Amino acid sequence: MTSFSVNFLGQAGFRLSSATHTIYIDPYLSDSVRILDVPDLVRQVPVPVEAHEIQDADVVLITHEHIDHCDPHTLPALAAASSQAWFVGPTPVLNRLREWGLPEERLQLAQENWTRLVPGLELCAVPAAHPCIERDSRGCLACVGYVLKGETGELAYFAGDTGVVQELIDTLKGLGQFQTAFLPVNEQNFFRARRGIIGNMSVREAFLFAEEIGAAKIFPCHWDMFAANTAYPEEITLIRDKLQASCVVLSSPCELF
Repeated sequence: MTSFSVNFLGQAGFRLSSATHTIYIDPYLSDSVRILDVPDLVRQVPVPVEAHEIQDADVVLITHEHIDHCDPHTLPALAAASSQAWFVGPTPVLNRLREWGLPEERLQLAQENWTRLVPGLELCAVPAAHPCIERDSRGCLACVGYVLKGETGELAYFAGDTGVVQELIDTLKGLGQFQTAFLPVNEQNFFRARRGIIGNMSVREAFLFAEEIGAAKIFPCHWDMFAANTAYPEEITLIRDKLQASCVVLSSPCELF
């Protein structure tokens, strides 16, 4: 069976690698949010690798067009360094990539059905509620999460940015029981909304959500990058213990399934 290791890149970014293939998900490898958008949203953690140094990408999965996921200071440089890589995303993401000069043959629309990603992995896009589920006139999603399926049917869910809504729970449960869920825990609240930050799940919601979809393991993410948008490791541990959550909390590096 093909084995994939997972390394956390910060925010909602991940690197998945097997002996033969490497996949990147939402790599945010710059300080572009501060530079281009909000001056006081300063990157809190070091850049783990410079985008122009990444030569091993086979596929890059992007969940939505916000620049901490679809980064103009990361993706063009990564695309140039990994000229073999192709990019998957919803329509707004593909439009951004076209603006940045990527050719059509390197772009693929995220599909809500199983497609072969690389040997040993299949891919299915699912809705993301950020802050609600949105579709265009053709029915295509504006924001997505990604489900990866291994050779023996194991499922892993990379949420990107999403809150909890019943449609998402029903969609995921319809795909099967999950081994691993990578979930954003920068909760939506009044103070974040007041300054234009669209939050996601609370830590409590993430554990309850994982239980709903049957995930045996959870990787809380999207809490480390910006001071105004954080959660705390101690908070995650405390709530897990108080809820007596049955799922294992992962840290980086870890295995995909």
